[in-house]
Amino acid sequence: MSTPVKKLTPAPEDLVRLRDEIAMHALNGLLINAQWGYTNSEGIRTVYRTPQEYTDQAYRLADEMLASRERK
Repeated sequence: MSTPVKKLTPAPEDLVRLRDEIAMHALNGLLINAQWGYTNSEGIRTVYRTPQEYTDQAYRLADEMLASRERK
């Protein structure tokens, strides 16, 4: 019989490093595409224009990926 996989709990600094690494890769993808943005409640599409908009989105993606990882 197989043994159940034990869920590892990484140290907080490891999660920070992982979050930064995920955000770095996400940012790379966002910049390559350069068409990322959002649609507001009125249906108007806006493409990200500033570095802060791109980096904020990269960290939102990283946070969601880490949250998804915890849900599994």
